[in-house]
Amino acid sequence: MRHISALVAGIALAVAVAGCSRPTGVAAAADAMGATNLNSIQFSGTGANFAFGQAYSPGGPWPRFDVKSYTAAVDYQAPAMRLEMVRAQGEHPPRGGGAQPFAVDQRTVQVVSGTFAWSEGGAQPAPNPAAVDDRLRQIWVTPHGVVKAAVAGGVTATGNTFTVKAENRDVKVTLDDQNLVQKVEYVLSNSVIGDYPVEVTYSDYADYGGVKFPKHIVEKQDGFETLDLTVTDVKPNAAVALPVPANVSSAPAPPASVAVTIEKVADGIWSVNGAGTRSLAVEFADHIVMLEGPTSDARSKAANELVRKTVPSKPITYVVNTHAHYDHAGGLRQYVAEGITVITHESNKAFYEQAWARPHTVEDTAPTSNKPTIETVADKKVLSDRTRTVELYFLAGHGHHTGQLIAYLPKERILLYGDAYNPPAGDEIRTPERGPEYAAQLYQKIQELKLTPTRIAPVHGRVVPFQNMLIAFGLNGPNATR
Repeated sequence: MRHISALVAGIALAVAVAGCSRPTGVAAAADAMGATNLNSIQFSGTGANFAFGQAYSPGGPWPRFDVKSYTAAVDYQAPAMRLEMVRAQGEHPPRGGGAQPFAVDQRTVQVVSGTFAWSEGGAQPAPNPAAVDDRLRQIWVTPHGVVKAAVAGGVTATGNTFTVKAENRDVKVTLDDQNLVQKVEYVLSNSVIGDYPVEVTYSDYADYGGVKFPKHIVEKQDGFETLDLTVTDVKPNAAVALPVPANVSSAPAPPASVAVTIEKVADGIWSVNGAGTRSLAVEFADHIVMLEGPTSDARSKAANELVRKTVPSKPITYVVNTHAHYDHAGGLRQYVAEGITVITHESNKAFYEQAWARPHTVEDTAPTSNKPTIETVADKKVLSDRTRTVELYFLAGHGHHTGQLIAYLPKERILLYGDAYNPPAGDEIRTPERGPEYAAQLYQKIQELKLTPTRIAPVHGRVVPFQNMLIAFGLNGPNATR
């Protein structure tokens, strides 16, 4: 009996010791996922990509694109990452923004290595210094990235969750009952909507030589999907070498403020250019109307200061917004902060009121203490005095956005619009990568309204003759020869 009792006691002790030595929390995740000896990984797949901030209707889901190929190569030691994606038109007919309509498949290559970021695909790599933080964060929110960051930081889990820092953002990580990373959550900021949640879920794990990796990845930003990827191939500890190109390492740091230039395009009409976008400053007898407040509050602040220096005797009283895509509405909060009235289509009003009331704690932006003054347009609105007339028209039925306006200056015969035809640089007219649908819809509206523009001032692109758009897309008609 004594021998049996001793044996039972020994077994109990062994079980207790084994239970104490079993890893838990972060250590358990590292063990279950094979993260400890994983220095790099490459994974590929197909699925869908959605363009954040480019919804067809205000507050609606992001437009969908078909992802034909998606390959990410990650080096956790450098750290570095290269993401190559080929996507095709996903909405038929096209609806919303995101550079659609596509005439051909679009290939993008984004890279980060250490403190440098760049894009590939042109004659030489294009430096993207402002993208470093976001792309590094993408490394550390991968399934193994969050675990490796937690181990390196000595993070302790609470139950099945823990939090790590990823480029100045707190990332909450949730593990499933197998100690595999199930979900990561963090908060980013946008100049239109303020703070917004990002959620990435990882599911359907498979074993790749002792490394567990999900076969399904879904990312949501502000509640709508931005990526739905089915993973088809995984290579643990793949050879990933991402040296920084010479022109990228020698590129100057991004300027502390937005560089803005101004040029006269007609008597009392000024083109204000900065951050890759255009707005027009239009002089009336005793005030100025800005046509479009795009990109960011910093751009609007710099643009407004330059306009006031150029025309010091006239205040800016209105800003006209073509539509609610984030690249076109990103600078409106600055106008609201300055007490300037926003003019937009009536379908955008509620969206802006809700967006500008949201918290902006992640990044410093224009203050929101001023209640926005918004004037709306139904089908047409005319701004006029003894010196100038600006006609605003609603593009009913246009595929780019349900609340889109155009601005026409009849005396100068200049047309400003948001998206339809973006003239390329240099002497080139055609844009073979873009389909004709949005330009054709704009042209049809111009004919219906009997407008006679001789020049166009797109928010994206140069001021060019109107006929350039017609030539670019083969749009024939009475205006084509003017």
